[in-house]
Amino acid sequence: MVRPLVVLGAVLVALIAGRPAMAGIFPVTSPHDPRVAGAVIVDTRAVSVCGRRSLAGAHCLSPEDVLGPHGRLADFRDILWVLGADGLSGKGTVLVAGDSPDRRDFVAGLLYLAGQKQVAVLTRPLTPLIAARGVKTAPGTPKGMIRNPIFGAWPRAGLVVLRTELAHAIDGAHPPMLLDGRTLSAYWGRRIRALRGGHIPGAQPLPMDRLRLAMAKGTVVRPGAADIVAYGADPYRSIAYFALLRLAGIKTRVYMAGWRDWAAHTALPVDAETYPDYEDADVAPVPAFQNLATGEAIVLIGIGLLLAAAAFHLGRSRA
Repeated sequence: MVRPLVVLGAVLVALIAGRPAMAGIFPVTSPHDPRVAGAVIVDTRAVSVCGRRSLAGAHCLSPEDVLGPHGRLADFRDILWVLGADGLSGKGTVLVAGDSPDRRDFVAGLLYLAGQKQVAVLTRPLTPLIAARGVKTAPGTPKGMIRNPIFGAWPRAGLVVLRTELAHAIDGAHPPMLLDGRTLSAYWGRRIRALRGGHIPGAQPLPMDRLRLAMAKGTVVRPGAADIVAYGADPYRSIAYFALLRLAGIKTRVYMAGWRDWAAHTALPVDAETYPDYEDADVAPVPAFQNLATGEAIVLIGIGLLLAAAAFHLGRSRA
């Protein structure tokens, strides 16, 4: 059996400098890059920050616009409505910018999956850039109450893998190569932030932070597989990881629901499976009365009422 860490070391290889970027989603270091001429700028910082000052003509679109409680992702119908309300049509090129790489890559990946024709990612932090001299800035435009225009692109549904589809695929004759973008401690089940710890059987660890470091050094991932499926801890991290792999030049699909969804379905297999240890959990003490059985509680209540009634009558007789 090939050890996952050996595979991790093997897939991080240096490629020839200046390798052409993959069509559809690609990195740029400047908003003045000729490839993004005429692009719609999308600022992924908090709307309150974007609304004060951004690149001239920027639209404010943060992850919070499409994520619900506990990181739940809205369905694609609602996502397309949000994109239209943000002034996006799906045509041409968008330039996605921000300060947080994860937020930026999540929005870039979401736009690409939603069907945006071309998605460019500004790899430089946005705030220092707009503070530089000679850069045209203006308040960013937040999303409106109605769609204007209608986001008319077709979602790239073929790039999205569902849980049941993935479960059948890993048991098939030709399973896809799985890339796990979580930390190594999460991959091995030492850190558990779901119902179970571990990883999907056959998945290889390629943490996002290591991938970013490899890309910064001029290296990219080049797994020797035609069919690759990537996943992270949840929809937010899975989509950000998908976009990062695409920026690195890797054609991959994405299991958007991520590890938390897989771990929650206990009939699904898990490698390096672990469970949370609740013995040391910081749980608030339960009042003693709540520890009583229902019958015992009723008896105590009855005794208390009898004592109160006796005290009342005793007081009246002494009066």
